[in-house]
Order: sequence, then structure tokens, then C-alpha cells
Amino acid sequence: MSHMVQAAGVVLLAFGAGAATVSVVNDDIPDMAVPEMAWNTGSALDGKVFYTDDTVTETGEQLQDIIHFVDGTFQSEMCQVYCDFGWSDYQTWIEDDVIHFTTTTFCPDAPHTVVWYGTVVGDEIEFAVSWTTRRWYWTHQINATGFGNTTPHEDRDVTG
Repeated sequence: MSHMVQAAGVVLLAFGAGAATVSVVNDDIPDMAVPEMAWNTGSALDGKVFYTDDTVTETGEQLQDIIHFVDGTFQSEMCQVYCDFGWSDYQTWIEDDVIHFTTTTFCPDAPHTVVWYGTVVGDEIEFAVSWTTRRWYWTHQINATGFGNTTPHEDRDVTG
């Protein structure tokens, strides 16, 4: 009979530890919100390439990137190098001489979602971005802002 009591105790301990583990799982962090507007399928920025200087909000780390808009799709070279994000559809809305854009990109090999929202005026770009990694046990988000233009920098290196 004592073996049955010991077994029951082990089972209760296992369930108790499992419940404790579940109770410490972090809540999800929502992706960056973009304005609710009458977004149109992207094409207004097609053919544009922007060379950007970016700052990670949480750490102040400085990064450089090259952003492409081609045939209604968007690609960040830095994200491509990191996780082969590929090309993602983008959307725009235009207000006077300002083109607003947004895109959400997904890493095919890891639970990374990157949301971009920005504006383009002429050959100048400004944006905010959130990179969210969701795992069953935690969610982590990195935010950044950036700006740039269509003029390449000779010392540009997006490979880190």
C-alpha cells in the first residue's frame, strides 16, 4: 500500500510542478499596431530602395539596413540575412505627398513576426518596427525606429 501512496505523491507532485510551470508563462505581447486606414495593395513604392540607419529602442544599438520595394512586395536585407524572411506584400495609403506603408513579415523557420509602419516623402523614409518572437513559454519583442534615403552608403554592411 505504501508504494501506491508514494506513486500518488509523485503524480501529484508532477501535476503540481506542471501547474506551476504553466502559471509562470508570460502573457503574449501584441504586435505593433498600425493606424486603421483605407490601405491599398502596395505598388506606390515599387522600384524604391532605401538605405537606413536604425536604432533599437530597448538598447540604443545602431543598425543599418537596405529596404526594397518590388512588384507589391517588401524586403529588409537585414531580416533576410537573419532568417530568410523572403518577400512580403506591403500596403500603402497616400495623404498629400506622404506615402504611408505597412507590412508584416514572417520568418519561415522560427516564430518571428516583424511589423513595419512608416512614411515616405520623396526619397526619404522613416519607420517604426516591432520584432516579436513567440514561444510557448515566453514572448519577446524588440522595437526600433529608422530613417534613410535612396542614396547608398559606401561603408554599408547589413550582415552584422
